[in-house]
Amino acid sequence: MYMNSFLARLTPAAVAAALVCGAAAARAADAPAPLGLQSLIQRALAEAPRQHLADRNIALAEIQRDSTRAALLPQLGVEVSQVRQTTNPATLGFNFPGLPDLIGPYNVFDARLNLSQKVVDLARASDVAGAGFAIDAARAQADVTAEQIASNVALSYIQVLAGEQALLSAQSDLALAEDLLNLARDQKGAGIATGVDVARAETAVAQDRYAVSESQTRIAQARLQLQRLAVLPMQDAPQLSGRLDGGPGALPGAVPELGVTAEQALNTARASRSELRAVEASIAQADARLQAAHRRRLPTLSVVGNYGLSSKVPGEADEDTYRYGAVIDLPIYSGGSLAAEDAAATNQLEQQRLQMQDLQQQIEQDVRLALATLANSAEQVRAAVSARDLAQRELDLSRDRFSNGVANNLDVVSAQASLARARAQYVAATAAQQQARVNLAAAQGRARQFDL
Repeated sequence: MYMNSFLARLTPAAVAAALVCGAAAARAADAPAPLGLQSLIQRALAEAPRQHLADRNIALAEIQRDSTRAALLPQLGVEVSQVRQTTNPATLGFNFPGLPDLIGPYNVFDARLNLSQKVVDLARASDVAGAGFAIDAARAQADVTAEQIASNVALSYIQVLAGEQALLSAQSDLALAEDLLNLARDQKGAGIATGVDVARAETAVAQDRYAVSESQTRIAQARLQLQRLAVLPMQDAPQLSGRLDGGPGALPGAVPELGVTAEQALNTARASRSELRAVEASIAQADARLQAAHRRRLPTLSVVGNYGLSSKVPGEADEDTYRYGAVIDLPIYSGGSLAAEDAAATNQLEQQRLQMQDLQQQIEQDVRLALATLANSAEQVRAAVSARDLAQRELDLSRDRFSNGVANNLDVVSAQASLARARAQYVAATAAQQQARVNLAAAQGRARQFDL
């Protein structure tokens, strides 16, 4: 009864408002949660085709290692044959009276178990060791790919955030331009301003509308790039949870990496950069290949044996037969192939060592450049904040002068343009600082752990 009385007192407007609020709450509940940078990096590492290709290279290297090692393991096989043949005894050295010129045809059946085992093959052992180092190189290269993917996702994520902030700034500039246009029209109606003042304000509005449209295009491009890198559905625009300015209360330009010294960053890079591990494994693989080339001149020792049944046909006059022994194989002349293989392996090893030297220099350059860029970006952020605040003050003063009829709106439009530039510079400076942080993390081999 009480419920019926309550429903009877509800007005249609209240019912409609309740329905609208309920629908809005349902949409909010269904909306996906904003995505953080780390969640996108982990998704990219799990779903990106480039990472899957790198993982397949590891599997291929392991298969190649198993194939190389198989030659050192026991080889066991079964051979069964049933033939009908003739024999010329003269070819066997039999030549005496009464022996026919051709024996047969007759049947021969043979069922045999063959076994062989390499006892000493130092060259093959070096090949197996080299194949193991190839697996290490493939794993390190997969880590390199993961670092590149994480770095690209982080940079794209920052571009989207910068695009969103640039769009908000452009929209604020447009709203301000429209307010100033209304002010100019009011001043003109009051006889204080002229038609030129209104035309200037209209021009500023048109320019800011173009800036808004341009910002929307750039942010759409940045979002699609991020969606491709993070393997997100292309039909839905992702909502991001990060901030370029560090959040409320953060000091302009202050980031934790500014306290890192060059020596600390270099030590981290030398311990973490996967490229170094990849080249180190390649050097070890090239050295094993050179050892294998040297050892191909050495003898190899194998034991062989077989056991089986021989008869005319299966089950008739079967006899056990066997053969066993050892085989020594020593190359004497190979037409120059062994010398060529030795020279190729020597050159490959030297190439890998030179690559290591170049990589070490490149890593030091990456780290020092990232640190210098980060330090400069901090100053740029602080300068951009100061310029933005000063431009806002200049606009307020110019607007007051125009409102009081002291001056035309030329100063207002100029100050408005200065504020728009200052806002754009601030967005660019904060984005550049975050990109410098990503570059430093990548230079240290820690892009996968980076977060805003």
